[in-house]
Amino acid sequence: MSNFAHKQIVVAGGEDAQILKLGATLDAKGADILKETCEAVTAEWVNEHKIDLILLNHVRGDDACLEMLDRLKGAQLDRAVPIFVHMDKPNDDDIHDVLARGATDYITAEEGIDSMMQKITTVIGDGFIGSVAIDITPPEADVTATGVRVFVIEDDPLLRNLLAIRMSKSKFPCEFSSDGDKVIPVMRQFKPDVVILDLMLPGKSGFEVLKEMKDDRDLKNVPVIVFSNRDAQEDKQRAAELGAGKFYVKAMTDLSELVETIESLVK
Repeated sequence: MSNFAHKQIVVAGGEDAQILKLGATLDAKGADILKETCEAVTAEWVNEHKIDLILLNHVRGDDACLEMLDRLKGAQLDRAVPIFVHMDKPNDDDIHDVLARGATDYITAEEGIDSMMQKITTVIGDGFIGSVAIDITPPEADVTATGVRVFVIEDDPLLRNLLAIRMSKSKFPCEFSSDGDKVIPVMRQFKPDVVILDLMLPGKSGFEVLKEMKDDRDLKNVPVIVFSNRDAQEDKQRAAELGAGKFYVKAMTDLSELVETIESLVK
């Protein structure tokens, strides 16, 4: 049975041909597709309908859908609900804005259905980092290191939860920060062996945090793994120039691989 079977997925905002096709693909895999306006999608509505995933078709300038993201970001939900935002030709500011407002990931009008489904599968489908069947009760990783201290800078609460479970299962003491502001003193106090760093963060960007780490006497030699939605070659090059040891794209990475990389960097 598909892991999408009976998942409650709501399409919020306007519809277009690509969103309709994506909805049809999810429906064919057994998901239950609901449609609502952004104004109607509140925390109470999400809890009442036991929503597993929100697909937001965001049109630039549509304040109602941005307000929906703001409402849900700090809301008391019964479960972690990932939000994917569909955007037409977004620029960096558009992407940063929706991620800072709590979106889990974004999909673009230029992407094919296979690419979009891979990203969604990452969170609730058949087998990548966000699969409940894979990561909520993960097997112990095949590693020999224990006690590796890992500091994670990640603003997505769903991914923080999955990483916390994986780090605990692998016996890695860990601490988390949800933004880039004032994180350097916290890292100094924690004394990490490895840092996992998102690039798109509220406050300071991951690039700014990375530069500050490399300028800091206590942190400059700590290995950094960039773990980001961004996969442009210029981002990878810039991260490497600033001293990142590894660069992984979230949608393409199994958490077991991440754990193995943590071990390899501290040997």
